[in-house]
This record gives sequence, structure tokens and C-alpha cells, in this order.
Amino acid sequence: MPLIHERALRGHTVGGWLDSFHTFSFGGFNDPSRMGFRSLRVINEDRVIPGAGFGEHFHEDMEILTYVISGALRHEDSLGNGSTIRPGEIQRMSAGKGITHSEMNASDTESVHFLQIWILPERSDLPPSYEQKTIAPADPSDPFTPIALPGGGPNAVAVHQDASVYLVRLADGQEASRTFGASRGGFLQVVDGMVSIDDERLVAGDGLQFDAVKTCTVTALSDCTLMLFDLA
Repeated sequence: MPLIHERALRGHTVGGWLDSFHTFSFGGFNDPSRMGFRSLRVINEDRVIPGAGFGEHFHEDMEILTYVISGALRHEDSLGNGSTIRPGEIQRMSAGKGITHSEMNASDTESVHFLQIWILPERSDLPPSYEQKTIAPADPSDPFTPIALPGGGPNAVAVHQDASVYLVRLADGQEASRTFGASRGGFLQVVDGMVSIDDERLVAGDGLQFDAVKTCTVTALSDCTLMLFDLA
């Protein structure tokens, strides 16, 4: 049966400059029933005040995706990359054998609101790397827009794992279905708006985890944005 990860049951880290919700165990939030799903390890919803952010810190053996909902996020890393991530873009950093980076609000006047996703890589000690792309416009005939794929794509970053990530943008009343291969699992994160799945209502911050489900059908109860993970 699908498992709902209710927004109200997420972990919550709040400080002077950071307000962060954790779908899965992270930092000081440790819930044995929320240790990730398949290769999906972290979904954090972060808000950072103007002029602040995460100073230099180290990662290894993790695929890290960043999707900005509003505002702008400044990235710098030990590979020499420096960029600003804005709404409509997707960033992937493969930490591999080790990388240091910082993430700062690029504005001194507006907060930044973003999702950061961690996916376990297919193997350890990969060379660290970085990629950032503009997400393709929504296609009314196929609302499942790929933003991260095992081999990458014209508007999708490459992720070193048998995992595909889609951005789903639906208008109020629109219905969309996605078919999953045998033995695969899915996770649906509501970014904004409200949807109905099998008569369950999900709102921004809610997640739905499912195994052995051939088709996932979503009905938008308002204009909404979702993120769908197709996982080996």
C-alpha cells in the first residue's frame, strides 16, 4: 500500500537564518521509519533569509539535486564552479570521493526557498562533478518533464544512479498518469498546490511513497507543481 509522508510529521530545523523541513531523517531529526526510500535518501525543504546560507562544508558519495522554488541560491565549490540557481533550473552535484561547497542566498533583500534532494550513487568514489540546466517548458501533452536521468538529457542533469526525476506541472482539474516498470518504486513530493491520489488529498510538503504500483494517477485540485521519483 502507498505510504503518505505527512508534512506535519516531517523533521523541523529552525534557527536564526534557516527554516528547514526534512521528509526523511536528517541532522538532529532521526526517525527509524523515515530513513529514505530505495536510493532516495533526503528531501529537505529549506528557506534561508537574505544574505545568509550554508558556509563551506564537505560531502562525499552522494548525488545532490537542488531545485529553487523562489528566490536565488549562490553556489561555489572546490572544483572552481560558481553559479546562481534560479526558479526554472535544476542543479546536480556529484560529491563522489569528496567535494567542498557553499550555498548562500544570492539576495540581500529576499529569502530563498528551495528543495535539496540527496540520492545514493550507484557506486562510491566517483569523480566529483557539477551540472546545471534550464528545465524544459511544460508540455500539455506530457506533464512529466524529466529534470534528472541516469544518462542526462537536453534539459535534464545526469544522475549516477538508476533513478529518474520528473517535474510535474498541472492546472486545476488536470489529470495525469505515470506507468512504472515491474519491481520499481515511486515517490511523489508535492511542491505547491493540492492534488488527489486514490481519494487521498495531498498538499505542499506531503509525500507519497509506493512500491509495486503499475500506474500512479494524479488529479490536480488546484494549479500545482510536483516532483516524481522513479527508483530502481
